[in-house]
Amino acid sequence: MAKIDNTSGVPEDEFMREGLIDRLAQYLEAEPDAWHIRYNLAVALLHDDRADEALEQFHQVLAQAPKHMESLVNIGGIHLSRGDAGEALKAFTKALSVWDVPMVRANLAVAYLQLGQLEQGVDQLKRALEVNPHMPDALTNLGSAYIRLGQLDLAAEVSRQALELAPDFAMAHNNLAVVLQEQGDTAAAAEHASRAVELGYPVHSDLLAKLGLS
Repeated sequence: MAKIDNTSGVPEDEFMREGLIDRLAQYLEAEPDAWHIRYNLAVALLHDDRADEALEQFHQVLAQAPKHMESLVNIGGIHLSRGDAGEALKAFTKALSVWDVPMVRANLAVAYLQLGQLEQGVDQLKRALEVNPHMPDALTNLGSAYIRLGQLDLAAEVSRQALELAPDFAMAHNNLAVVLQEQGDTAAAAEHASRAVELGYPVHSDLLAKLGLS
C-alpha cells in the first residue's frame, strides 16, 4: 500500500513524529485547498491507526485531485484490511486507470482473490510479475491462488521463487508447507511449517496436526 506521495517533500519517518497531525491540520486550516497537505494529513492519520479519519481525508483529496493515485491505493488498502474487497476493487481499478504499475495491479489482484474471483486474480498477478518479477508478496499471493485452484506444482514453483527473494516470508513458507504436505513430502512440509510458525504466521492447526507439530 502506498504511504507517501513522492512529490510531497515529507520524509516517511516524519510521519511518526509527535505533533505532526496537529501541525498538518493547522497548515490545512490556513490553506484548505492544499490537497497535498491534506494527503499528508491522511497518511499521518493512517500511521496513527486512525483509519476512519484517514479514509475521509483521502476522499477529500480525490474531490480536489480525482486522479491522485496514492490516495486511491490507500483507500483500497484500508478497505482490503477490513475485508471490504468490493470497495477495494473499485479503488484499485480506478488507480490502475490512472497509472498502470505492478504495485497497483498486484493490489487489485488481492481484491479479486478476496472476492473469490481466482482467475481474475491470477491474471492480474501474472501481469504484474511480467513487469516486475521481484515481488515476493505477489508471488506468494499467486501461490495461494494456485493452491485454491488445485494447481499444486505451480503453487510450489512460485512459493519457492518468493522465498528466493525473501527467505523469511512467513506466508510463503506456509504455502509451501501446504503444497508439500499434499504432495506427500511430509519432512519438507514440516520444515517449512515450523519456519512459518517461528516467523509468527498463524499456521492452521489441522496442518500442524498432520505434520506432527501440534
